[in-house]
Amino acid sequence: MTATTTITRTQAWLIQAYDGLNLLFSFKVSSSLSEGEVGALLQRLASRHLTPKEILNASTRRRMKGHNGLLEIRREQRERIILSVGEDPHYIASLHTEEEFADFDYRID
Repeated sequence: MTATTTITRTQAWLIQAYDGLNLLFSFKVSSSLSEGEVGALLQRLASRHLTPKEILNASTRRRMKGHNGLLEIRREQRERIILSVGEDPHYIASLHTEEEFADFDYRID
């Protein structure tokens, strides 16, 4: 993953979990975590819903027999960094300024 957006101290990550369109939880994480570290965090969360075989196959190279993309980190090309992992449930991390967090109803359930 190559970040084209600079992460600053006045930003934070918003981590959200969805099952379909239903928001399961959301929470704020320090921007001191790199894009790679946040991607790994999303993979850990998503792996909780997979079988051991699905996790093993998700950990193989793309062209290997049995490979699945269940733990691949997808990066959206937008004005901010947005990462996602998983199907349903799926996990999204987006980078926001502290001012933008005033507009969010984030919670840990």
